[in-house]
Amino acid sequence: MIGDELMPVVKEVGMARMMAYGAATWDFVRLHYDADYVRELGFEAPFVDGQMVGGFLSQLVQDWAGPDAFLRKLAFRNRVMAYPGDTLICRGIVTGVSATNEGGMVECDLWVENQRNEKVVDVASALVRFPLKADV
Repeated sequence: MIGDELMPVVKEVGMARMMAYGAATWDFVRLHYDADYVRELGFEAPFVDGQMVGGFLSQLVQDWAGPDAFLRKLAFRNRVMAYPGDTLICRGIVTGVSATNEGGMVECDLWVENQRNEKVVDVASALVRFPLKADV
């Protein structure tokens, strides 16, 4: 129903998780693991890969929607850097519901906050397709 909140997903982000993500995605950009290098560039520490935050948002939606649903669209923009030691809280709310020949379509607004109440991502959107009963 419109206005329903998605159950938040909370992620503790540390260097081990960041390194594992980089290895799994073959994304070895030094900005995400080399502390000396990023300090030379003026950053306080290596920062979380923005695509990793997108993965957290995908998990938020799929955990809420269940295994039969299909995430058709996810759009987001990072607003604030996330660093090792941050706690990221992914949240969402249902903003639209419709029916099509393909199944039920649900639109959600999503966002990510850190432990300092900064919006790391604000506002993201997702479009989720729920199958017709005959498809299940």
